[in-house]
Amino acid sequence: MGKYNKGILGPFMGKVGTVVGSIWNGVHYLRSLGDYVDNPTTAQLNARAKVSLMVPFLADMKSIINIGWLSQQKKGLTAMNAASSYHLKNAVTGVAPNYLVDYPVVEISRGELEGAIDPEVASAAGHEVDFSWTPNTGMEYGEPTDLAVLLVYCPDLNKFVSYRQIARSVGAYSMTLPASFVGSQAHCWIAFFSADNKLASDSTYVGMVSVVA
Repeated sequence: MGKYNKGILGPFMGKVGTVVGSIWNGVHYLRSLGDYVDNPTTAQLNARAKVSLMVPFLADMKSIINIGWLSQQKKGLTAMNAASSYHLKNAVTGVAPNYLVDYPVVEISRGELEGAIDPEVASAAGHEVDFSWTPNTGMEYGEPTDLAVLLVYCPDLNKFVSYRQIARSVGAYSMTLPASFVGSQAHCWIAFFSADNKLASDSTYVGMVSVVA
């Protein structure tokens, strides 16, 4: 694969004959068209199934991943790339072709900030989910002004709801979910981002709740 700035015709994306143009992290690349695989192996089919499951799942929380996994970003590897690599290796369960997301293993962020202490979650009337945590003080890595990142996911609806406006020092927040969540189960995570969104904590899977009216 070759890297270029301004080819004969300038940068392009797509396929021209046996050459494919693409862009990665703002850099244009040329590569030859790979050999067509008429009969993919079982391993290839399984890998594709895992990607088809996990990549859309992570893409739906891209705004959180881009901050939460920023500390894992390296040259040529975006935060989303790092998160995808981890989750494809660790957060897929089940037997092919019936793969499932292993929600307790999902990490919406990784970083050096202090994580949540004694986090809890409970369902409440009015399709609410009550989050709580100990508003720790005297932290070596973290501030009371860090913002709690609260994330709820409903597999039945394939829908995320998140909130990022509550300071670590508050210690609790009641999140109102859409009425469509009622009667379904939802998975919950908590993490912390610094007020300037430059630092993140490791996330914690808090548990699953049944959403009630």
